[in-house]
Amino acid sequence: MKIKNTIGPTIHKVEPFYLSDYIKNNNGSVLYIGKDEREISSIKKILNWLVPEIEILLFKAWDQIPYDKVSPTKEVQIERLKTLKNLSVSNSKKIILTTINSILQKIIPNNVINENIFNLSINQKINFNDLINSLLQLGFQRTAVVREKSEFALRGSILDIFPTDRELPVRLDFFDDVIENIYEFDAITQKRLKKINEKLDFNLSSELLINDNSLSLFRANFREIFSNYRNSQIYNLFSEKIIPTGGEQFLPLFYDKLETLFDYLSNYTVFLNDQFDSLLDNRLENIQDFYNARKDTIDNFFLEPKFFYLNKKFIKDKINNQKHFYFNTFDKNNIDNIDVKTIHNLSSIKKEIDFNFINQFFNTNSNNNKIYICCRSQGSLERVSRILSKNINITL
Repeated sequence: MKIKNTIGPTIHKVEPFYLSDYIKNNNGSVLYIGKDEREISSIKKILNWLVPEIEILLFKAWDQIPYDKVSPTKEVQIERLKTLKNLSVSNSKKIILTTINSILQKIIPNNVINENIFNLSINQKINFNDLINSLLQLGFQRTAVVREKSEFALRGSILDIFPTDRELPVRLDFFDDVIENIYEFDAITQKRLKKINEKLDFNLSSELLINDNSLSLFRANFREIFSNYRNSQIYNLFSEKIIPTGGEQFLPLFYDKLETLFDYLSNYTVFLNDQFDSLLDNRLENIQDFYNARKDTIDNFFLEPKFFYLNKKFIKDKINNQKHFYFNTFDKNNIDNIDVKTIHNLSSIKKEIDFNFINQFFNTNSNNNKIYICCRSQGSLERVSRILSKNINITL
């Protein structure tokens, strides 16, 4: 009897190969919910090689423990926001790689991302103070020297900014309140590289949007939840427009309603790793444990998990209402059995290889099937290519 919605066996890390074939032969996008960030990062590298024409997006979880007074890194927040922006504006089919930790956490509303954006170009007239305030509201940080994304520095009539969607920072030369020139520059040497004539876009660099309206909403929500709010250092710091370390834990209080990753998706198929159910239970248990360990401390201003995290029923309902498949480690009774054969260490056992057999194998299987030859490095690939070219006239 076939097991409903299972694909396998997932030996030899075949998931990216299966996903690449699936998206090429089907309409819509693919959402893969993996074990952890290491796995999905590895899968992304392989998919970039297998399907370079398809956009591959990572959506990682915050890189900190729930309820710790530590903020997620800027790098992770910028990557998350970049993925959400892409999902909100593009309908093209793509592969989204995420984790259980990521999908459990509620995220900022779609409209917030698209409403909080501005652009700059040469000859544009703009008030200098308004520009600085706009950057601060997007989560940019003022520094002495710009080195990292989402930083800006002001020196007289020169404004250096590192936009979140560019590989290099930019330098704006002002004449009064008009942008006279824009240059890319090297973040290490600080030397100008080339002049830029295109329009520059500036997007959110932090999931915690701080402005008068969001702060007012935060204060009202905080007071409603915590009657002794006057004793909270978090409340007092935010009231003074100072973002405390770990303040992102209070993200739900800054918005009328948070959304989920599923709200950003349409026309997609879900693929789940073989440990999904157990990992989901463990993560939910861990979140509750982290909360229980902190709620009875002296500084007990912590939001219950329901404010920030989804429950198991919600997750399962979302998945069950969508076309979905589980990858399975076992090789029998799957709805789709993956036929994978491997030949190990081709370069190291070349004296023992029956090249007549290899040649016959290629001739028999290359017409209707794909044959992947995987190597550990570019050098290994070149050596294997030379061996095959010399012995059976096949070039990789």
